[in-house]
Amino acid sequence: MLDYRSLLREARKVRFESGLTPLPEVELDELRVSEASGRVIREPSADQRHCLFEDGLRELSKGGYALLILSGGLATRVGITFPKALLPISPVRRKTLLQLHLEKVNRLCALLGKDSVPPRVFILTSPFNHDSIEGYLESQRFFGLDKRQVVLVMQGTAPCLTLDGNDFFPCPPAEDGSDSKVVEAPKGNGALFEALAHCPEFMSQLENLRLLHVIAIDNALSRPLDPELVGLALRCPGVEVLNKCVVRRGSEKVGVFCMGKAPRVVEYSELEMLPDASFLQGTTRVYGNMCDHAFSGEFLRRIIEEQLFKQLPYHAANKVVSYYDQDEGRMVRPDAPNGYTLELFVFDVFQFASRVMCIEVDRDSQFAPVKNVADYNVYNELSAQHRISRQSRNWLEAAGAELGEGFFEVSCLASYQGEGLERYRGARLEGPMYIE
Repeated sequence: MLDYRSLLREARKVRFESGLTPLPEVELDELRVSEASGRVIREPSADQRHCLFEDGLRELSKGGYALLILSGGLATRVGITFPKALLPISPVRRKTLLQLHLEKVNRLCALLGKDSVPPRVFILTSPFNHDSIEGYLESQRFFGLDKRQVVLVMQGTAPCLTLDGNDFFPCPPAEDGSDSKVVEAPKGNGALFEALAHCPEFMSQLENLRLLHVIAIDNALSRPLDPELVGLALRCPGVEVLNKCVVRRGSEKVGVFCMGKAPRVVEYSELEMLPDASFLQGTTRVYGNMCDHAFSGEFLRRIIEEQLFKQLPYHAANKVVSYYDQDEGRMVRPDAPNGYTLELFVFDVFQFASRVMCIEVDRDSQFAPVKNVADYNVYNELSAQHRISRQSRNWLEAAGAELGEGFFEVSCLASYQGEGLERYRGARLEGPMYIE
């Protein structure tokens, strides 16, 4: 058994080298793959993106590609008691986050054509939400996808520790009178590699896997299996990790990409631990992590076959931990963080890659994270609902429609990135409106 007390002490130490700098930038048409590791490709032009998209579609139709949706967390910051995947988020039809992602995959399959190989969709769950997500998918008939196409993969857990790092939190006494267990939490998104290594469906596909696209459940504007990303991977042979990123705004709570001995991400909660964080206040643009990664099949085979995932470090996250109060005889949820969870981060696997690249994407069209209550407050103009509506408005206006006030929502089944809306040219539309 792991010594979690020692792991927590190690996780709370400063583990970052000094001299970290922002990643250097490069334009797509100036990119030399042999020299590109650790660079950020500036947002491509519309014409360049179109070419990448078309190349990616052709490549996706050949098969060998898969998606993994990270959905194992507890959603404590969002303040809900059910899985974040099941949070209603779209502005008109109130579709859930998971529904949006799977409907986008469905639309992508339609663009690929009937003769293409449908991509596999893996959903990372945890013991705390697995049954709820599984039941939801079955009740919704997997949103039009073949049931065999969607695979749930359960990640492991680790015990939570008190603030002093010496004790665990108790669970309610067991009904059979045996010793009660301690409170545990999911081990973080970096646990995906070990979970996949124990997934028969994934392992049967690993030998012929070309690329695995990993996205977070809580980005309402994520583009699963994005053909542009696949097209970029095709243009950059030998690159093991591709990451989408956005320019960080001020002290925005996102991890930052930086260069030390190798490309890496420093999580926002650990930025204060940096020996020198002056580069964050400089004039150079700093790029934020969207938790949107593409791993080559060759890289994943090495990570799993050599079990390199066992070398990933744990990180300490200061969280509110519910526990059993023996005096009161009930579970108690404190108002403020009272303990630590131990988590693995997916980006720590970068240390095993020799070629890591990033590409800047447009925040307004691809980044609508739901991290807290404000992010899904319909009265907050920065919330995911407003961002989805703005994207839909942009698509409809680009197609030639004239729009009035109110929310608009283009169904993910109708359009993946704004295509197929030509019939609305010249139309006068009033919100709230749902476009099927």
